[in-house]
Amino acid sequence: MNSPQERPTVSDSAAPVNIEIAGLRAELELERGRNAELRATMSGLNRSVEELRTFARDVSHDLKAPLAGILGYAQLLEHLDFGLPRPPAFDEFVSEINRSADRMRRLIDDVLAYSATADSPLRLGPIDLSALVDDLTADAVGLVRPTPAITHDVLPAVNGDHGMVRRLLENLIGNAIKYVPPGEAARVHVSARAIDDMVRIEITDQGIGIQDGQHEAIFEELHRAHPEAYPGNGLGLPICRRIVQRMGGAIGADPAFRGGARIWFTLPPARRAGDPQPTVAPELDHTPV
Repeated sequence: MNSPQERPTVSDSAAPVNIEIAGLRAELELERGRNAELRATMSGLNRSVEELRTFARDVSHDLKAPLAGILGYAQLLEHLDFGLPRPPAFDEFVSEINRSADRMRRLIDDVLAYSATADSPLRLGPIDLSALVDDLTADAVGLVRPTPAITHDVLPAVNGDHGMVRRLLENLIGNAIKYVPPGEAARVHVSARAIDDMVRIEITDQGIGIQDGQHEAIFEELHRAHPEAYPGNGLGLPICRRIVQRMGGAIGADPAFRGGARIWFTLPPARRAGDPQPTVAPELDHTPV
């Protein structure tokens, strides 16, 4: 039996509890400090992202003016009357100026589009995919030689931003038309089916296909699978990825498909009366934390 001197007192029992509470308070203060640092870092990153976007837009717009001058004077050179035979290779040099300037123009347009697809406001609504593909097909048939054969199933309506979905399909169908052996007419088919609560749209072609191991890399910025044989700047598919992700979908290339390429993407189906608002990718919060 414990003597009175050996019996634990209330103060003796409270001491370990007080030490534990003090330790918890110290950990809480440390965590608060980490959270404050994290908020400051996120705020700085958001500001940097917005500054980079603004810089890309401003520089791209500023580059368009001198580029228009280059194209304009190159066209004047094409029709310039020397009164004498043209120097050797003159026409070839002027054509190369035009081709290079046109490549730069497309790059500037794609940089602007890449920036715009990240933060431009979405105007969501029902989109008739069949009508949109018909419209794009008419444009391609009238402009591309050899004339491509573009077919499609009866496509369901989806919910999205019409301008962005048009650019998405324009890029994907355009790639399917472009990546064929020289002199061969492209054959492209667009199909769709419901998967869970989304619509999966597939663009299938019978062109040169995608190299093994490249099915994910082709969606990375500035990646070019065939840089020597086919023109491009490596921003078309990254733009497509941004568009699809902003509207709550996904995009990919089917590695199991052979005999060409098959690119797929998903979008929400067109909304019916009473349906909840579909989920879209959140905008970056640029407000200070």
